Amino acid sequence: MTANQIILLCMIPLAAGLLTVPMVNSLHLSRLVGVVALGLNALLGLTLLLQVSDGSVMVTNLGGWPSPFAINMIFDSFSGLLIVASSLVALATYIHSFSTLQPRIERRYYHPLFMLLMFGVNMCFLTGDLFNLFVAFEIALMASYALLCIGGSRKQMSQAYKYVVLNLLASTVFVMAAGMTYGMFGTLNIAHIADIVRTLQAAGEPLPTGFTALGAVLLMVFAVKGAFFPMWFWLPDTYYTCPISVAALFSGLLTKVGVYCVARIFPLIFFAGGAGDDWLVPLLAVSACATMFLAVLGAVSQSQVRRILSIHVISQVGYMIFAIVVMTGYALAGAVLFIVHNMIVKSCLFLCCGIMEKHAGTDNLNRLGGLLKRDVYLAVLFFIAAMSLVGLPPLSGFFGKLIIVHAGWEEWWWVAVFALITSPLTLLSMLKIWSYGFWNPAQDPIANHPAPKRGELRAGYIGTTMLVVVALFLGFGAEPVYQVARNAGDQLENPSAYINAVMGDRAITVIEAPLEDASDKREALTLKPETENQKPETSQ
Repeated sequence: MTANQIILLCMIPLAAGLLTVPMVNSLHLSRLVGVVALGLNALLGLTLLLQVSDGSVMVTNLGGWPSPFAINMIFDSFSGLLIVASSLVALATYIHSFSTLQPRIERRYYHPLFMLLMFGVNMCFLTGDLFNLFVAFEIALMASYALLCIGGSRKQMSQAYKYVVLNLLASTVFVMAAGMTYGMFGTLNIAHIADIVRTLQAAGEPLPTGFTALGAVLLMVFAVKGAFFPMWFWLPDTYYTCPISVAALFSGLLTKVGVYCVARIFPLIFFAGGAGDDWLVPLLAVSACATMFLAVLGAVSQSQVRRILSIHVISQVGYMIFAIVVMTGYALAGAVLFIVHNMIVKSCLFLCCGIMEKHAGTDNLNRLGGLLKRDVYLAVLFFIAAMSLVGLPPLSGFFGKLIIVHAGWEEWWWVAVFALITSPLTLLSMLKIWSYGFWNPAQDPIANHPAPKRGELRAGYIGTTMLVVVALFLGFGAEPVYQVARNAGDQLENPSAYINAVMGDRAITVIEAPLEDASDKREALTLKPETENQKPETSQ
C-alpha cells in the first residue's frame, strides 16, 4: 500500500456519511453502509499500522505541494494505533446502537452524523498542522453537538447548552492561538515549527517572545477538550444525558483527541523548547493528580451507573497526563498503551450499561439488582471490562499503569502515589456497580420489569462482545501492541524521524557547533535548502 491511501481513512467515513443522507428513512440500508464503512476503516488502519510497525512514518501531501505549504496527512505508530482503536470502538458502538437506539432517533440523521464525527476524529489523528487540526476539531464537534441533542429531551438540551458554549469558547481561543503561532514562526506546520525550535536551540538562539505563553494557551484549549482538571466540569452531565451508544462513542474518542494533541505537540515543540520547565510542567503534574484522585472520589460517591462511568472517564485521563509529564520514551509508550486500552474498555462499560438499562429500565443502583440471575453473560462481560479498567493483572489496564508509574516513580514519586491510591478507589466503584446491580437480589419494581424479547438485544451483545475480546487481547497479547506503543513513545521523545519524514530535504540542518558571529548564525538558520519548485506527488 502507498502513503496516498492514508487519505482513505478520512474519505471512507465522509463518503458513507454523504451516502446515508438520502437513506435516512431506510434504516437497514443505512446500517449496512455504516457497518461496511467502519469495517473497511478498521481493516485499512490495521494494514497501514503493520506497515509502520518498524518505526517508519508515512506522509502524503494533499495537492502535491511540498512541505510546509502542503496539507500533510501523517500516519505513524502513535496515530495508527489510535486510528485502529477508534475504528473498533466506532464499529462496536454503531452495531450496539441498533439494539438500544429508537428508530425515530435513527431517522434524525443519526447515521450521517456518526460518520461525520468519525471523519473529524480520524482527521485529528492524521493532520500535521495546527489550522487543519482546528478544522478537524470543529467537524467532530459539530457532529457531536447534533448527536448530543438527537433525542430532543429537555434534559439533553439543557446540558448540551453548557457543552456547546464551552467548546465554542475553547475553539475561539484555539484559532487565536493558531494565529499567534503563525505570527511567531511564519508557519502552522507542526513538524516545521518543531524543526525551527530545535534549530534555534542548537544554535543557542533565543526562542520567540511569548513562546511559553503560547504553550499555556494551547494547553488550556486541549485541557477543555481532554477534560483535565479544572476544565472537566462539563463532562459528567453531558455524557449522562445522551443515548448510551453515543455516550460510549464520546467516552472512547472525544477526550482522547484532546490528550492526543497534548502528547503529540508538547513533547515535540514546547517541552523540547524548555517552555515552562519551572511552572508549566509542575502545573500539569498537579492537574494529573487532581484529575485522577478527585474524579475517582466523585465516582465512588455516585449511585447511577452512567454518572460513575462518566466521571471515571475524567479519572483515567489523569494517568495519561502523568505519562506526558514524565516525558521519557518509556513513559510515553505507557501513555499510548493506556490510551488504547481506555478507549476500548471505557466504551465497553457504557455498552454494558445500555444492556443493563434494557433489563431493568434504570441505571440507579438503589433500584437495580438481580441481573446476575437474569443475564449471566452480561455479568461476565461487565466483570471483565470492569477489572480491565481497574488494572487487575494480566488484564489490559495493568500494563499501561505499571509502565507509567514505574517510569515516573523516581522524579515524580508524589504523582505516582496519587496514581496508586486511585486504583483501589476505582476497584471500589466497579465493585459497587457489580454488587448492587448484579449480585444483590432484585427489588420491586425491577423484579417485575419485563425482560427484553428474544433477539432484541442481539446487536447490543455483538458490539459489547467485540470490545471485550479486544480488551482481552490487549491484556493477554500485550507484547505486540507494546512494541508498537514503544515505537510511538520513542518517536515522541525523539521526533527526528517525524520531522524528516514531513519536511524531507527542506528540514533545516541542525548546527552542531555554535558559529562565531551572531549574524552568521542568523543567516545559517534562515537559509532555505535548495529544493525544486516542482510539486512532488507523495513523500514517504
